[in-house]
This record gives sequence, C-alpha cells and structure tokens, in this order.
Amino acid sequence: MYTGKMTVEEYRPEWRETLRSIHMATASEKARTDEKHGKMSLALYCDEYLDHETAYVLLDEDRIPRGYILCAEDAMTWIRNMEPYAEAIRALGPPYDRRAEDALHEYELAYKEYPAHLHIDILEEYTGNHHGTMLMEALLERLKKDHVRGVCLGVAKNNPRAVGFYRHCGFEVLEEDENGYFLGLKL
Repeated sequence: MYTGKMTVEEYRPEWRETLRSIHMATASEKARTDEKHGKMSLALYCDEYLDHETAYVLLDEDRIPRGYILCAEDAMTWIRNMEPYAEAIRALGPPYDRRAEDALHEYELAYKEYPAHLHIDILEEYTGNHHGTMLMEALLERLKKDHVRGVCLGVAKNNPRAVGFYRHCGFEVLEEDENGYFLGLKL
C-alpha cells in the first residue's frame, strides 16, 4: 500500500492516456485479454466520461495519476453524448451490440431521484489510506454545488471491498440481482 501524500484534482486532458491505462489495469480479466471486450469497456466506462463529463484524478507526490472518479451528472445528457461511443460498441458485433443498448437505458430507471452515475478506479497499490474517500468527497462536493439530486452506480457482488466502500460512503441498495447491486445516494 502506497503511503505517500496523494492529492485530488480535476481532470486535465494531458492525463487521458494514463487514465485509460488505469481503466484497463483495473478492468475485468476479459477486458484485459479480449481486444473487443477491452474496446467496449473503454468506450462504455471511460472515454465518454473523459471527453464530456466530470472527472477527478488521484495524483501521487510526483503528480502521476494513480486513480480517478468519473461521473455523468445527468443521465439524459450522458445518453446523448454516449451515442457515438455506443455506435463504436455496436460495430464490435454480438454480444457487444446488445450491451450498448442496455447501457443507454439502464440509468433511465433511476433518473428521477438519481440523475448522476459514477465509476471509480484506483490502481491496487494505491487503494487504502482513504484515497477512494478523497475522490468521492471531491465528486460529492461538486455534485452538491451543481444541485444534483442523487447519484447511482452498479457494483458486482464478487467485489465486497467496493460494496463496503460505497456503503461506508452512504450509498444504499436500490436493486439487487444474482450478479450485483445497483446503489444510490441522495444528495
């Protein structure tokens, strides 16, 4: 576990490729080993957010990005912004074409109370020492300042550490299935 001083700053475009690398380093094994799955993962969970949404970056003492939190403050705007990325995912063929369609609609159900959604990734050696909390606090402060009503996210059941982190941050289970939880936090 890294014990040096970490800081959080708003995203800068010069960090784009490093954040994409962090995304892939923390993605599922399938995303890391299957080229199409990796392309889908970057388009769906990283690139659109870096290009259009709110992002904060965890920096080490040398100002090297070691993690991030990405957030679409408004799911309907995200859906519009996501269309070219979804088109690239559809071009990968089955089963990615269906995943693109599902992604464009999964946040609509919670939109009224939880219009924002987020993704957070931190390189393993930089987890702990409240680094995730630093990112979450920066984002939640921004969302409150922007008068966002609530934020939601999905997390896999086989990731109890992440589930515990989100629960510690005040997120509550909105829905559950055999694979994971859909969590929300009212602001």
